Amino acid sequence: MAAIKHILWISDHGAPVGGCERYVRETADLLRAEGIRSSLMYQVHGALDADYLKAFDGAYPCVDPELQIQDIAPDFIYVHRLSGVELTRKITAVPIPKARFFHDHKLFCLREHKYTTLGHRTCTRPVGAHCYGCLGFVNRMERWPGVRLHTLGALRREQRANLAFDAFILGSSYMREHIVAHGFPAARAHVVPLYAFPRSPDPSIVRDARLFLIVGQLLRGKGLDYVFEAMRRCQHRDARLLVVGSGRQEAMYRALARKLGVDARIEFIGRMASAELERMMQRATCLLFPSRSPETFGLVGVEAMRFATPVIAMRVGGVTEWLEDGVNGLLVPPGDAQALAEAMDRLMDDEQLRQRLGEGGIQRYRQRFTPQRHVRRLIEVFEQVTEAAC
Repeated sequence: MAAIKHILWISDHGAPVGGCERYVRETADLLRAEGIRSSLMYQVHGALDADYLKAFDGAYPCVDPELQIQDIAPDFIYVHRLSGVELTRKITAVPIPKARFFHDHKLFCLREHKYTTLGHRTCTRPVGAHCYGCLGFVNRMERWPGVRLHTLGALRREQRANLAFDAFILGSSYMREHIVAHGFPAARAHVVPLYAFPRSPDPSIVRDARLFLIVGQLLRGKGLDYVFEAMRRCQHRDARLLVVGSGRQEAMYRALARKLGVDARIEFIGRMASAELERMMQRATCLLFPSRSPETFGLVGVEAMRFATPVIAMRVGGVTEWLEDGVNGLLVPPGDAQALAEAMDRLMDDEQLRQRLGEGGIQRYRQRFTPQRHVRRLIEVFEQVTEAAC
């Protein structure tokens, strides 16, 4: 196999904007421990943070990518968030083995979120003319006029530009199947499940059998409305919910909680430091993952499993890659608030079930989702792609 000694990461931001950027920095650190250097190329218009850039052996704003890549001379190019057909073409034209990781549905949904504008139903269909019927081409903008139109033709041009990568790396088999359905070659699509760093549970933290936790952005796609309705339907009226996260639809969700009469049992925490969130995961009886968007993976579920915290989730997207019903959590049908309420009641009623699911979570984490397993698989893919390109 071809030896990989230097990787060039390409992404929109040179700052810890979200999960994608955190993955890039943390995985670069893991690869350094394997003797592999990492450089970063970021977009001039992207966010920038000096401390973030220090994690790399070199960091460069993208000005003339073809010439810059020639000067940097990496063994492999690993692309993450990347916007624009012309920039994609310039990068894929460079004669160095390269792969792209798809973190989201941006290239596979006109509205990027993979649930319908009308009815807010989970969607797993490839893009097509039907997308216009759900008004998916109308996208929100922060600046005037407040909306922009995203056409099928423009999306397909960007997909065609991305077909020139030597490989595509996905966090789940669901996402692999989804890009293949859009015409991406199955032979070049590689599943490399994501990871969470190991943690030791704190024995001093006591579980609260009536406390549920939800973590994520306060956006419609995350499905908090299903949880609030489930709270209303739970037989146990003393069940409580902590909502960790922020987002532009927080006011809408607060109003919904009041309308359903469950606001007294729901606490909006906002963002929380990692250490405190980990303590909260150990206090809660369960993590809820009610997404209506078919998540490409769903890392927060794996993070909870490290602490023997069961997960109740909607059966969507890549969730079933890490959650097996009755083994390390409970799965419910997408959008079914009644089934979610019943699962919550079942968990509150059965201490032995909670313990069994928690132990199953720790075992599954150790078997499949450690950093070492991810890095071994990633290097293996890099070497395979490089060997094929020679």
